[in-house]
Amino acid sequence: MKPILQKTILLIFILAIMNQLFAQHKFAQLSLADNSDKVLDQILQDKSINADSTYKLLNSWRHYAKITQTGQEYIYYYTDPLFGQVPLRVYIPASYKNTQKSPCVLMLHGAVGRSLFTDIDNPNKFDADILFSTLKKQDYIVVRPVADRDKKFDWVANKFGGRNGKAPNPTFKSLTSILVSLKKILNIDDSRIFAFGHSDGSDGAIGLAVYSPDIFAGFVAYNSMLNNIFAKDFYIRNVKNSHLYIVHSDLDDLRPIQQTRAIINELIKNDPGILYKEYIGYQHEDKHLDKDVTYSVVFMNSERRNPYSTDVYWEADKADLYSSCNWLKITGIDTTEKAADWYSIFNFELYDKKNKVWMKEPLYYYQLNKDAAIKATYNNNTFNIETSRVTGIELLISPVMINLENPVIINVNGKQVFAGKISADKSYLIKQFRNNFDRQALWISSVKVKVE
Repeated sequence: MKPILQKTILLIFILAIMNQLFAQHKFAQLSLADNSDKVLDQILQDKSINADSTYKLLNSWRHYAKITQTGQEYIYYYTDPLFGQVPLRVYIPASYKNTQKSPCVLMLHGAVGRSLFTDIDNPNKFDADILFSTLKKQDYIVVRPVADRDKKFDWVANKFGGRNGKAPNPTFKSLTSILVSLKKILNIDDSRIFAFGHSDGSDGAIGLAVYSPDIFAGFVAYNSMLNNIFAKDFYIRNVKNSHLYIVHSDLDDLRPIQQTRAIINELIKNDPGILYKEYIGYQHEDKHLDKDVTYSVVFMNSERRNPYSTDVYWEADKADLYSSCNWLKITGIDTTEKAADWYSIFNFELYDKKNKVWMKEPLYYYQLNKDAAIKATYNNNTFNIETSRVTGIELLISPVMINLENPVIINVNGKQVFAGKISADKSYLIKQFRNNFDRQALWISSVKVKVE
């Protein structure tokens, strides 16, 4: 055989082997039947099933397909109305059973600015294996989306408003919608869903705590800058409603620890839900991750979500997106109004990491939009609410929170605005369940109030 022919045959053989190996890196697609709408329609149309029975049926929902191959990672595609087909990896633990609830971690990767949806099959585009491999050992369902700089699917920077724009970043809404879509096909424990990340990924986790914390039990953030670049609606006090595990290292030359300390020290004065610690002598991406990741797992294993917290604090600049938390929704905002006396702007001087000095201008949270704020508590069927620049609210009602046999009293800014009994509404209950697919936080009705 001629040498050239031999080399050609050898090259073809090598390429065939490489293609086969590459093919082995491809993941099977997670494609399970979702018959939830059909089942819900049947419940809605069946007049023999009242609201109380509907509540029990939804609370014990068990319509999940079996997965024959567990202990492996799948590709899942979520169809988003804005971003299109969003690809993500979904690891199904070997212990998974469709009859048992499994905890879930949304793991957000770093280096977002270099990512595209087409990177979904590239293992080098995801974070250090020490983080993922540790989570896999805990029997968590691990959800790993990939960002896309061109489509602006970005959890570290708001690409929709521009440097001087005011548009919100819809990425966080899409991330929670992805989890809701997975809850329709996987038996995910509603009380044990977490967001987890390092660097840009940690900024995404904190962003979810600021914008859309409802479905999460807690947030783990390694070396976060506690901000969203270009965002004018990043009201960091919103993390008060969540449990956070935050770790930083003092030699981080990308996110200076001085800035983090200033923010954390102020937040924890009124927020007992933040667990913060530092590693001295470590850089941005260093061995402190290896040392600490097992402790973040201990944190997650100990946390459970409480959608019925007796107090809620929330800030927002718009009433149509990122304007709700747990059972409280802001439905109307007027930022031309004077802020309430109890409200104060929450911001910080900017630490200049190059010159190692604090700067009074610009402030760290740059040119935040004027916003509305609300404080609400409830006890024994009575809700007490204080508002700033809020013109309308909606309270979601659960029988866990109130006694339906007694009247509900709602006081807003010291004035009683509602008094009366509330009954369960079957249609409303099913509508809310379709939206959030949450077996734990089941809302049977709501009360809308105008604020004058």
